[in-house]
Amino acid sequence: MDQTTEQQELLVARNNESGQVGVVVGQNPDGTPRMADVKSTPFSELIKFSKGQNPLEAFMSNFMRQAKNPTMFSFFRLPADRYGAIATAMVDLIQKPEENAEMLKPYKVEVDTPKETVEQKEEEAPTQEPEKSTAVKTTPIDPDRIDWAKIEKQWGITRDDLEKSGALNQMVYNHKSPQLFTVTPQFGDEKYSLEAKLSFRTNPDGSYSLVPHFVRNEPRLDQDFKGYSFTKEDKAELRQTGNLGKPVELTDPKTGEKVKCLVSIDKLTNEIEALPVDKIYIKPKVANIDLDMRAIGILKNGGLIREQHVELPNGAKFTADLQYSASKRDIVFVNSDKYRQEQTQENKNQEQVKDTWHTADGSIKRLEHWCKLPLNEQQQADYLAGKKVLVGEGKDRFGNDCTIYFQYNPELRKPETTRVYPDQDKVVGVAEESKTQYAVNNQGKTNEATKNMKEPLQRGQTAPKDDSQQRQQRKPKGPKV
Repeated sequence: MDQTTEQQELLVARNNESGQVGVVVGQNPDGTPRMADVKSTPFSELIKFSKGQNPLEAFMSNFMRQAKNPTMFSFFRLPADRYGAIATAMVDLIQKPEENAEMLKPYKVEVDTPKETVEQKEEEAPTQEPEKSTAVKTTPIDPDRIDWAKIEKQWGITRDDLEKSGALNQMVYNHKSPQLFTVTPQFGDEKYSLEAKLSFRTNPDGSYSLVPHFVRNEPRLDQDFKGYSFTKEDKAELRQTGNLGKPVELTDPKTGEKVKCLVSIDKLTNEIEALPVDKIYIKPKVANIDLDMRAIGILKNGGLIREQHVELPNGAKFTADLQYSASKRDIVFVNSDKYRQEQTQENKNQEQVKDTWHTADGSIKRLEHWCKLPLNEQQQADYLAGKKVLVGEGKDRFGNDCTIYFQYNPELRKPETTRVYPDQDKVVGVAEESKTQYAVNNQGKTNEATKNMKEPLQRGQTAPKDDSQQRQQRKPKGPKV
């Protein structure tokens, strides 16, 4: 058998409900595997995956994304060069997976916990313009050393795609692309379109592979992540902000070493990602906000810098909390929607207070009382028509008897009150000789000649009327002891 076959694998699937076992020859529209009989299916019709390459991951990701009940199937790898010798025996073992669990363990493909985000080397550069950072020195990948023809054939992605989108500038620093791309892996004779973020991986031989980070329906928060179980509070925090908000100890799957990390969710792919705390670099300025050492310490430990008024270079202004994202390798703005909603509600409340005199559609609001006096239907109708309305007999704030009128003022967009006192000959507002009295008694204004007097002014009065009022007016107001 040729060397190509020696480097290939096949997939054998088991329907855990029906017990059917078969070799995978394709994928149904719903994402479930299309299976064929091991004994009767020609070797040429089987889907073959290169060992250690991403098409197998793509197949499993598509299955996990589309299948309504992923745990309904179990999958097992089978070396292509040994297919004829062990396939039948493997099927017999898979028929009773629990009894033969130990024997099948080396071949089983984990469906519930497929490979998480392909881990980047820990010497990743901090994201904000990583080439300028002094926190971690990282040499960027040379794009000219990448086999672009192979990537295009395997995934349908070209160098031009990545350069024009701006993604390549971040990917050469071992970052994921900030946006999703459509990759087109081929399973057998069929091609599939899948959404994924992209990154590069350095292989042991020094070559580079394109790694797709496929979109998942939701983050797998009910499963352990590198030895850590998310609590109810953890899940709520991750769903709200995308960040765990605290450092936790995670286990390195290769070395078994426990490392303190921040954990976040990639909001585009729903992948759970982690970054060791000692690899985090935070710039001293974010947008218009300067960060002191205390703030940087809070952010490195996953905490929030609350209610910051952010101004972006493009002129956008908003209020948000600052927090570090292990997914973006950068400071992100969180809870901005909450502050926006609070501001919107506050503005609505202010508008309601300011616009007491109008209905929601802007028309004059019907009033049933004015100056604590009831208005009948005719008075209400006259007010709505903009007429001057006689309300009735009442008193001003100093207890003086007066006749009260009111009318809607379209310029001020509110009603205005006119008080007429009994000894006036005409109802024309305030008589000329009573203007000082009206201004001081009813409008709270000050008359220099009577400013220290305690009693309200009488009609026509502009100065103290007797010795008592003259003494009040002459008495200087000193500080209270």
